[in-house]
Amino acid sequence: MLISVGLAATLGLGLLQGTPAQAAPGMCDRDPHNPVAQMCATTAAHIYGAFTAFVFPTVSHGGSTAGNAYNATRVFTDDANMSTSYETGLDVGWGSPTGQTTYRAYWVDYTGGYDYHPIGDFKNESDGRQHSFMSLPHCDGCRSRDIFYDFNFAGTTKDGVNQASHHVVTGWDLSSDSYDGITFGRTTNRIQWLNGNLTWERFAPADVKTRAPNGDCSIGSHPAYCWRFDTSVTQDGAGSVAAWEVTKSSVRTATPSPAKSSPQLTTATSKVDQRHLQDCMDDDASKCMDLVPGLRDCVRQRLVCNESASIQPTARNRAAALTEQDARTAALTFLNARKALTGDPGAISLQQNDSTVTVTVEGPVREFTGDRRSHNRAALSFDRMSHELISVHMS
Repeated sequence: MLISVGLAATLGLGLLQGTPAQAAPGMCDRDPHNPVAQMCATTAAHIYGAFTAFVFPTVSHGGSTAGNAYNATRVFTDDANMSTSYETGLDVGWGSPTGQTTYRAYWVDYTGGYDYHPIGDFKNESDGRQHSFMSLPHCDGCRSRDIFYDFNFAGTTKDGVNQASHHVVTGWDLSSDSYDGITFGRTTNRIQWLNGNLTWERFAPADVKTRAPNGDCSIGSHPAYCWRFDTSVTQDGAGSVAAWEVTKSSVRTATPSPAKSSPQLTTATSKVDQRHLQDCMDDDASKCMDLVPGLRDCVRQRLVCNESASIQPTARNRAAALTEQDARTAALTFLNARKALTGDPGAISLQQNDSTVTVTVEGPVREFTGDRRSHNRAALSFDRMSHELISVHMS
């Protein structure tokens, strides 16, 4: 997918320079936190963006009310300690805010803390369709990245530590009290990376490693800690890595794959051919920037390019603004549902303005995606009128 001329021109960016270097060991070379199923890619050249596409699967919790699953792609924006990065993916959680399984796209900025941003509305079932996440340089020479979901602009990361991005990790990460209860049919993460000439590339097989440790399924072991992933890496005709495939079945029973549903298209108001875009995304979303008329220019302008996948939550103005007590309850419920509150909460304070209410919870908290690092507080911001969660910041 050569776009060194087209993408550079339409994004208003010059060619980026990156000197090949010996990258530090990748994530799959380090001790895993369980349970995960991941493909880790490491390049000598700098990585300036990433593109991931996968079909949102139906995730079953097997009757358990305690389980979260994240299909995450993480790009590391520093090399040696791999502590600064950004992440895009699908958050499948149980309990909050609807009392059942919820599906929601998200992105996380790990620069200077932990900032979790939901994308669009939550759903109570998967649509079984392919969705895409893309990151591009915010401007010429920038160390920040613009995040896109289904070709719609979602936000911008903070200024990264440096441009030494050599590592990408994609796959599944689970958080639960009963890991075997979380199951899903095969998912296929298709991933590409953006090089210094603003050309999308697939990884070479020599650049990738995988890890998917099994749980303890021995006789007499606790069933909550028994799990197993089935994984594979497939190559295209040129021998590059085309996809990373994962299935998470119960060790005892399997889960059927979901059926696809047809999207409901809205009336087109942009210059992007919406029907062509949907057909392209169902086939291979990584080709859409080249094949769909108007899409490249729409992305350059950071407009709403995919009208059937708005990332703005539906207006749900309630009869009354979010009360202080409801905000406190919503914050604690969200943290507990994602196992982010690791001890008794300390002081809880609120700040509000005309549009938002921010609840700050002091006490031991940990990230619920990625490495689950520990922090001392979490600040959750809600929309006062719709009661929707806007972001979570841990520090």
